Amino acid sequence: MNPKVVFAAPSAYVLSGLATWLDYLIPGLVQSGWNARLLLVSGRHHHQPARYLSVHPGTQVLVAHCQTETAAGRRCALQEVLAKVQPDIAVSVNIPDIFPAANQLRADRQWNGRLAMSVHGIERFLFADMQAYSKCLDGTICTNRLACELADRLGTIPTARILYAPCGADSTPEAALRPPTDRLRIAYSGRLEGPQKRSRDLIFLVRSLDSLGVPFLLDIAGDGPEMPALEQALTSEKASGAVVFRGRVAPEVLRDDVYAQAHALIITSHWETGPIVAWEAMAQGVCVVSSRYVGSGRETALVHEENAMLFEIGDMQEAALSMQLLWNSPTLRARIVNAGKDLIGSRYSIERSVASWDAALRRVLAMPPAPHQMLEKPPARGRLDKWQWLSPDAAEKVRRLLPDSRRLPAADPGGEWPHAHNAKPSDAAFWKLAQGLDRDYRLPAGQA
Repeated sequence: MNPKVVFAAPSAYVLSGLATWLDYLIPGLVQSGWNARLLLVSGRHHHQPARYLSVHPGTQVLVAHCQTETAAGRRCALQEVLAKVQPDIAVSVNIPDIFPAANQLRADRQWNGRLAMSVHGIERFLFADMQAYSKCLDGTICTNRLACELADRLGTIPTARILYAPCGADSTPEAALRPPTDRLRIAYSGRLEGPQKRSRDLIFLVRSLDSLGVPFLLDIAGDGPEMPALEQALTSEKASGAVVFRGRVAPEVLRDDVYAQAHALIITSHWETGPIVAWEAMAQGVCVVSSRYVGSGRETALVHEENAMLFEIGDMQEAALSMQLLWNSPTLRARIVNAGKDLIGSRYSIERSVASWDAALRRVLAMPPAPHQMLEKPPARGRLDKWQWLSPDAAEKVRRLLPDSRRLPAADPGGEWPHAHNAKPSDAAFWKLAQGLDRDYRLPAGQA
C-alpha cells in the first residue's frame, strides 16, 4: 500500500512560492508512489480554500475549518482530519497548530503517524517553534543548506532528523536568448515589502541606472505594503513607461508575459531559501542579478559572473553596474543564461526537487519515531476556558454554537491561523550567527 502524506498549508496566499511548490510536489509524489494530499486550513475571513483552489485546482484536497479562531478550535479542526485520514506522515507548511494537534492524537492512541516540519525561511521564529516542538518532531525538511545548519544549531533537533530538499522549477530547454531591443528589460517578481525583500531598493536601482545612462524597462510583478511608496517615488518613470506595476500575477502570466520578455531578474532580498523565482527565471533563459542574500552562501548555487551577477545587500550602484555590463555584453549574457539553465537541470529541476522530497519523506518513515512530548495546553481564550467544569473541547463546542457576530475577526491571515507559535523576532545575535555560517561557504568566481 502506498504511504500517505498530507501537507498542512495556508489557503490565504493564492500567489506565492509555497503554492507553486505544492502545485508540482504533490502530483510528483503521487507519481513516486505516495498517496499525497494537500490539507488546506480554513477560517471565517482570510483562509478561503475555494479561492485558493480557483487558482491552484487540485482533486486531492482536505480542509480543516476553524470558525472560532481559538487555539483549541484550530487543534480540533486538524485532529478531525488527521483522525479520519490516518496519514503516515503529516507535514507542516507554516501551520504549527498541527504539532500539538497531532501530538495529542498520538498520546490518545488515535493516530500513530509521523510529524515533520518543512522550513522555507530563515527567520528566528521558525527555529524557536522547532525548538519548542523538537521532542515530537520526527523530521525537519529544509529547502536551504543554511536553514539545515541553523536547525542543527538552534532547533535542538538531532542531526539525523534534519534533511535537505530544495524547491525546483520547470526547465524548458527551448527558451532562447532574448532578441535585441532598444532597452534592457528587468523583471522583479515577489512581495513588495521591507524587512526581507528590501523592495525600496528598486528606487535606488532606477536612479543608478539613469545615472549610468542604461536604457531600461523595470517590470514589477508583485504587491505588498511597499507598493504605494514605490509608485509615489517612481511616478515619473511610471508615466514614461520605464517602470510598470503589474500587481500580483498568475504563474502562467509571470512565465509567458514577464519572464518571456525579460533579460534580467533583480533580487534585492536580505534573506532567501531559494528563491524559487530565481530558479524559474533561470529556467526561462533570464539572467539573475541578485544580492548576496543570507542563504545564498552555504547553498553555493549562485556564482558571480558564471551563472548570475551578484552584489552586496543594498548596494544598488553595484547592481546597476552589473546591469550595464549585461546590456553592453551579449556574450556575457548568453554565457550566464546557459550556465543558469545548466544549474536548474543539475540541481533545481522539478524532477530533482520531487526526488529529494521523496527521499526525505521516506527517510522520516524509516527512522524510529520521536518521543512524544507532553505539551502545555493553549492559554485561556476567554471566560469559557476559565470555567473549571468545562473542558477545552467542550468550551470549543459551545463557541461553535455562538453566532459569528459575537466574535471579532482576526486582523490578518496570521491571526486566523498563526504562522508561528513562538514569535521571537530575528535579533542581532541571530543574524550574526546566520550571516557568519553563510559567509563561510561563499565561493569565489569560477568555482562551482
